[in-house]
Amino acid sequence: MATPAIDRFTVQSGNVGISVMKTGSGPALLLIHGALLNATLSWGAVLAKLAAHFTVYAMDRRGRAPSGDGEGYSISMETGDIARVVEAIGQPVAILAHSYGALATLEALEQLKGVARLILYEPPFTLAARGADSDRITQAMENALQANDREKIATVFLLEQIGAPPERLVAFKSSPIWPIVLQIAPTLPRESRAVNTPREMADRLARCTIPTILLLGTETQGRMKDNSIFVSQAIPGARLVMLEGQGHGAMMEAPDFFADKIVKLA
Repeated sequence: MATPAIDRFTVQSGNVGISVMKTGSGPALLLIHGALLNATLSWGAVLAKLAAHFTVYAMDRRGRAPSGDGEGYSISMETGDIARVVEAIGQPVAILAHSYGALATLEALEQLKGVARLILYEPPFTLAARGADSDRITQAMENALQANDREKIATVFLLEQIGAPPERLVAFKSSPIWPIVLQIAPTLPRESRAVNTPREMADRLARCTIPTILLLGTETQGRMKDNSIFVSQAIPGARLVMLEGQGHGAMMEAPDFFADKIVKLA
């Protein structure tokens, strides 16, 4: 499939410019990527197929060039970014959000106006304190950030924060995306701390009136699986859709399968 023409525009969110790719035609679909990724890495393999059915908007979250970044950080800044991008689109929009992008979208629920549908792919969050180990992990990343050791940040994130097997780290380091991962690495300590901070979700989710679908890979286990099931049960009328044979990165690992699924759901 031919690569679609892509335009970029910037949405101002406070004093930070959020860069958004726009391509395709049809109903509006906003893509929000997770941690360790930017819009191109996350959605590049499915963009052409989605653009054949939707006007696709893919935002680079703050801290990923060409988007800007601000002084300090809280997940509430991300929720404001998402709300401003939705406002700028200016028409009913479906949101497809992955991982940390899905968590930020859930945190933004009260601010979202004109959203026709949410498709949330395995949002990470913590309902109860994880104990000293999670503090140790985030502190190790923050220490590495202070030392400007980006490889150490990414290594701790992959092996300890998300529990990736060592062979995945080896594959990452030998792949052409590793330099981009290192550019993004300074965002990982703050996003990991936000994930590891316990939050009360049930009341917020119970008030959600946006039609919502949770995507869950059949190979996904542990907290990601539990969270997806929890959200699907907590949002009134939400559906849980299983991605057969997939884990946490189907849009990159099985792009045709994933794009076909989104076309049917969105």
